[in-house]
Amino acid sequence: MAINADKPHLWKADIAQSVDLFNTWFMEFAPVAYRDTRVKTTESVQAAIRLTADLQSITPKTLGENPSLRASLETRVLAEPATAGSALARFSARIRTGLTAVRPRS
Repeated sequence: MAINADKPHLWKADIAQSVDLFNTWFMEFAPVAYRDTRVKTTESVQAAIRLTADLQSITPKTLGENPSLRASLETRVLAEPATAGSALARFSARIRTGLTAVRPRS
């Protein structure tokens, strides 16, 4: 059951509260894991942004040469709830096109 599905005006505050709770819990109970994961994730996202020219050039060649990009790009698209629906649709189309072009034919 979606509690806030019909209340988009509450989403931003709800997300902020969830992120704060998540960060607080990790900083208290797993600070080393939190910092290490945050550093790795930041590096991965920065690489994705750099390799795709600020997410403006997601090509089959780039995806084929950097398969780990897909996880970073999916995470970025899904992390923005306000635009996730349309962005995910566009991204999915690009990924399908890219994977079709990159995937070896059987």
